[in-house]
Amino acid sequence: MKRVRILLYIVLILALGGCNLPGGSAAALPEVDRSAKLNTSTAAQFSAQVTATRQPTQTPSAESNPEGSNQPAAESAPAMHPFLVQSEVTIQEIHMLDALNGWGVGTQTDSSDHILFTEDGGQTWAERTPPEPASVETLRATTHFANARLAWVLYAPENDPPPMHDPIIWYTRDGGHSWQASQPLPLTGQEGWFDPEDFVFIDERSGWLLVHIDAGMSHDYSHLFATYDGGQTWERIADPYGVGLQSLQNTGMAFADDQFGWVSKDNLGVMQGAFYEATFDGGLTWETQFLPAPDGLDWFTEISQCATSSPLFLQPEEIGLLIVRCYTLSQNDTTFGEASLTYIYATPDRGENWHYSQLASPVESLVFVTPELGWAFGRDYFTTTDGGLTWKALKSLNWDGQFSFVDAELGWAVARNEDRIALVSTSNGALTWQIIEPVMK
Repeated sequence: MKRVRILLYIVLILALGGCNLPGGSAAALPEVDRSAKLNTSTAAQFSAQVTATRQPTQTPSAESNPEGSNQPAAESAPAMHPFLVQSEVTIQEIHMLDALNGWGVGTQTDSSDHILFTEDGGQTWAERTPPEPASVETLRATTHFANARLAWVLYAPENDPPPMHDPIIWYTRDGGHSWQASQPLPLTGQEGWFDPEDFVFIDERSGWLLVHIDAGMSHDYSHLFATYDGGQTWERIADPYGVGLQSLQNTGMAFADDQFGWVSKDNLGVMQGAFYEATFDGGLTWETQFLPAPDGLDWFTEISQCATSSPLFLQPEEIGLLIVRCYTLSQNDTTFGEASLTYIYATPDRGENWHYSQLASPVESLVFVTPELGWAFGRDYFTTTDGGLTWKALKSLNWDGQFSFVDAELGWAVARNEDRIALVSTSNGALTWQIIEPVMK
């Protein structure tokens, strides 16, 4: 997984200067000397720009919203972690639980990922990293944070080489003060690489891990592991030697309960339509499910490159959502065009029936705080108050982000623009963003 590793005092530039710069161009960001830290006056000067916003460059069509709402008991811990955290750590991921408490993943320049915890809304962070053995390679963390006590972490080398030994998953039941190691993941020894895709739990005991391990001939060879005891032991329940999941690219995973789940797919332009795979037996077997084509696009007769992504289940568990993005063939019918079509598909009954909304611009992620209220985030981002049935444009950004919200108003984002990265927060439902200057305790 490609990560950006810039020291905290340098990376303040993005959120301060790029949180909504006019024109949306990365070139508008000021150049910085990466050998120096920003001083207090420089940071203050740029922080004045953080609340500026601009309207979306495009307005969704009437089809997006017919109603017209488009208007603007733990065991003892192993030895301490071998790499010591210092004061300058870049927050790479944030997962807030409430207004004060949350998990983060941070890194130093050319170092492995650290697991962090905040108790003051992201202002200060404490080290909660599991004791992963030292490695000559840079290790990246794949995580699932359930609540303030429960978390699971898998470390893998940054460039996804085949593992030298069977990986382990660390789990904590006391907020990261102590960690236990799982039994090694049961690999086959035939893995070409090891690239974790998604890590999900539905409760304290049942979870799944999807890992890319090779590719070829329009196949995404993947392992699916499952645990039924909270992460102590893992079974390999799907692999390239079985059926399901291996054809075309796996892009994401979600489970509604211990039996029903989805893996989203990219058809790579070699298969018609947009589809996902569904399991009804906890991941042991998978069935391809095609989405109904939207008006104006017959993707069963027209060749189109479509991908589903960001599968999500809301409470009650019957409600599910997917992002769908399609490219159609260009006028010469030899290449896929640059223009894309973006939809959000929502189902109230686990895929028996579907409703779709077309958005004016691409989005990358879905974030919900209630079954009704959520956001779809891209450079232009959108909000829904009816569980994804209709969406309206909210604002535009000059940066990409990983977002975490705890209610309708309060949220955080790790904001990125090229090689610049910063931690920002909002207190008005993503209308404006403010810089956070996090420090280590």
